[in-house]
Amino acid sequence: MSHTCPNCGYGTLQPARITYLRRWGDLLITIPNFHAWQCDSCRHTRYDSAALAQIELIFGPDVETLMESPFLRYRAGSGPGERGPERWSY
Repeated sequence: MSHTCPNCGYGTLQPARITYLRRWGDLLITIPNFHAWQCDSCRHTRYDSAALAQIELIFGPDVETLMESPFLRYRAGSGPGERGPERWSY
């Protein structure tokens, strides 16, 4: 199954392994070799929805997840999810 990149609309999302780095409340979570999807053209990254569901099962939902619209929630199946790495601003 081919997944078109939502960022550039040209490339396709390919399975990749990334380092998951996220603030989760007061904790800093780092997980190497995390399943994700990356565009072969622009390198846009989306988390794998099944892998992200496992993380949220362990740590519980974070504040951003609780504030999301239910229409933007990802499916717990396989494939790219609706969310990707957030860029922290200082």
